[in-house]
Amino acid sequence: MTILINICIFFANLIYIFFKILPTNKNKITFISRQSNEVALDFKLAKKEMLKINKDLKIVELCKTIDPGIFNKIKYFFHMFKQMYHIATSKVVVLDTYCILICILHHKKSLKVIQIWHALGSLKKFSYSSLDTKDGRNSKISKAMRMHKNYDYIFTSSEKSLPNFQEAFNAKRENMVVMPLPRVDFLKSKDEEKRLRKEFYEAYPKVSKKKKNILYCPTSRKEPLPLEEIINSTDLNKFNLILKLHDNTNKIYYENDKYYDEIIFSGMEMLHIADYIISDYSAIVYEAAITNKPIYLYIYDYDRYIDERGLYIDFKKEMPGIMSKDIKTIMRKIEKNEVDLTKEQKFVEESIYNVKDNWSKNMAEFIIKQLGKGE
Repeated sequence: MTILINICIFFANLIYIFFKILPTNKNKITFISRQSNEVALDFKLAKKEMLKINKDLKIVELCKTIDPGIFNKIKYFFHMFKQMYHIATSKVVVLDTYCILICILHHKKSLKVIQIWHALGSLKKFSYSSLDTKDGRNSKISKAMRMHKNYDYIFTSSEKSLPNFQEAFNAKRENMVVMPLPRVDFLKSKDEEKRLRKEFYEAYPKVSKKKKNILYCPTSRKEPLPLEEIINSTDLNKFNLILKLHDNTNKIYYENDKYYDEIIFSGMEMLHIADYIISDYSAIVYEAAITNKPIYLYIYDYDRYIDERGLYIDFKKEMPGIMSKDIKTIMRKIEKNEVDLTKEQKFVEESIYNVKDNWSKNMAEFIIKQLGKGE
C-alpha cells in the first residue's frame, strides 16, 4: 500500500510542477475544507472581516466532502486538480481539516499555510495522538500520506489545549498560535440568537414558542443511538425536541408522533435556537458553553467509550454540565431547571482564550499579514 501511495505522490508532484509555473497572485487567499460542501462559518466570518480591511483581496473557497461511492471518489479526484491550481496561484491557504494536496506536494517557498482546524477545544484524541488505536488511523499509511505536513501555523483556542494540538499535529512549538476561531463571535452574539430564533419559528410554524427547545447533538458513533428512549422520555407537552445528528437524522418533535424531518439550520445555529443542550463526548460542548445555555451530558456508554477512545482531559472532572447514564434523570433535571452555569463559565475561561475579544477580526488581520511574507 505504501509503495502505491508513494508512486501516486510522485506523479501528483510531477503534475503540480506545471501548475507552479503559473504566477502567484499576491492578494489571493484560498480556503480549503473537506468538512462540508457548504462554506464553513469560520471561513465566512474571516472573509467578511478581511474584505473590510482590503477590498482588493482575491478569496477562493473550495469546500467539498469525499462522499462514499466510487463515483463520488472520482468527482473528488477531479476536484483536486482545481485545488492544485488555486494552491499554486495563492499566497495563503487556510485549512480547517486535513488536505491531501497541501501535505503531499512540494509548494512554492512563498506559500503560507494556516491550519485553523474545525474544533474549538481538545477533547477526543485525534490524528497523531490516536494512531493505531481502534478509532485512529494506521500509522504507516499516515506517514506515507505525510499527514499534517507543510503547515506554517496551527491555531488552537487556549494555552491549555496547545500541547494537545501540538501532539495531534506532530508540530513544533513555534508553529503553534493561540487564536480561537471566528465562530466564538457568532456564538456569543445575542443579536444572532434573536435573529435565528425568529427565523426558526417562521420556518417551523407548528413548533410552539411557549415550549422550551431541547437540542440533542451527540458525537458520531458507529453504533445506533438510543433515539426511541430519548423521544419517549421527553415530555412533548412541555418541550420541543430537536435531533441534530451526524448521520443527518435531523428531526424536530413538537407533539407526540408529530415532527419535521428536515432541519435547514446548522449545528452552530441550532445552539442559539436551543434552550437546553444534551450532548456527550462531542466537541460541540465547547461551542455550547459559550452560548451560556444549560448543558447536560447523556453518557449511557461511558465505560466502553472511554476505554475505546482516548481523551485529552479528565472527562468527569473537567467537562461542564450535569452528567448521567440515564436519560430520564437528565429530563427530570431539565424539567426542574437544574443547571451548573458556574462550571460552564469556568470551562469557557479555561478552554477559550479571551472569549470577549473579536476573533473574526484578529484572524483576518493575521491572515492578511501573511500576504507580505515569504516574497
